[in-house]
Amino acid sequence: MAAPAPAPAPDLVDDAVAEILLRVPPSGPAVLARASAVCKSWRRVLSDPVFPRRYRAFHHGSPPPLLGFLRSSHHRARKAGGTAMFVPVEIHAPFLEPTFRCAPLDCRHGRVLLDTVGGKKGTLAVWDPITGDHELLPEPNGGGPCCRSRSGAVLCAAAASCGDDNHHRDCHGGRPYRVIFVGNTGDRDMVARAWVYSSEAAEWTPPASLLIDAYSSIERKRAVIVGNQVYFLLSIRMSTRTAILKYDLGEHRLSAIRSPLEYNSKDAVVLMSMEDGSLGLAGIIGSTLELWSRKVDSEGVAGWEQYKVIELQNLLHIDRPYHRADVIGFAESVGVLLVEVDATVFMFELRSGQVRRLSKPGHYYDVFPFTKFYVPDFPSSKLQFPAGAS
Repeated sequence: MAAPAPAPAPDLVDDAVAEILLRVPPSGPAVLARASAVCKSWRRVLSDPVFPRRYRAFHHGSPPPLLGFLRSSHHRARKAGGTAMFVPVEIHAPFLEPTFRCAPLDCRHGRVLLDTVGGKKGTLAVWDPITGDHELLPEPNGGGPCCRSRSGAVLCAAAASCGDDNHHRDCHGGRPYRVIFVGNTGDRDMVARAWVYSSEAAEWTPPASLLIDAYSSIERKRAVIVGNQVYFLLSIRMSTRTAILKYDLGEHRLSAIRSPLEYNSKDAVVLMSMEDGSLGLAGIIGSTLELWSRKVDSEGVAGWEQYKVIELQNLLHIDRPYHRADVIGFAESVGVLLVEVDATVFMFELRSGQVRRLSKPGHYYDVFPFTKFYVPDFPSSKLQFPAGAS
């Protein structure tokens, strides 16, 4: 009787398993979480500190999945101990809760910009949710706490810092970044101002200024970056009018753009970045969702073009009348709109047209989608909130 074949060496088995797991599509961490439950050898491979780096490199051309979103508390900083700030899409990513009042202003390129109301050293903080590191920023020159109406954006300092990775997978762990902060001081302040903070220089630029309509408010909705331009949403108090504040990073200059139409409310509009590199806008009028793109014609004149109108009840398969619908967020790397209908959030994928219900009932107002490659149970990849920043 022939002797049984020797068992393969554990290293060879792990190598083969790793090659299989590397090919799991980066559709979300729940896929890898289920894979880790198959057997001990699969879990051992997924827990190897080298695996996350190999996984990101293997899927170099794919956008990182949507892990969830951070939410604000209706334009006010949330209180410590209140409703959780992070809402996961698939599996629970362990964000720790803050010990100070704060509200998200932006999340992009692996970082989160926080409005840390009540902080001792400043009113803004940049947080790396992968490492848990955070930096409290000094007050901008001539602004900061005085700005009742305020928003901001955090971004990688230079594309060169990320190599050829258009999705900025490695924009964390001490790499340089910039923060654009915009604001005005109140209803009768007809001047919008913009400052830029450089982590390398550890200082703010002098403000760029622009005259705007009286009673304008800079919304806390997530900014959109198209090329070298950063766009913020403006609303006009006591009306449904909205406009767009444009900041040019190269020229350090502010300008304003009119929105294509008036919508149900300022909460029914979000800005988008389009696949062709143009500025986009999604807005709700009545029961329809309208998608617009800003194009430049042959004579160099920019204008809005409507390219899609969608009936919300048909899109979301709602078989009953609803009271209110708002567009509350856009995740550009995965082409997803977040729509809230009567306190329920739906995810609408622009490319496929697929719709998915994301949350239990609750008012979410403005949300900030967080995309990142995340391997569950790998300690240094756990998402933790900075504690003791106040």
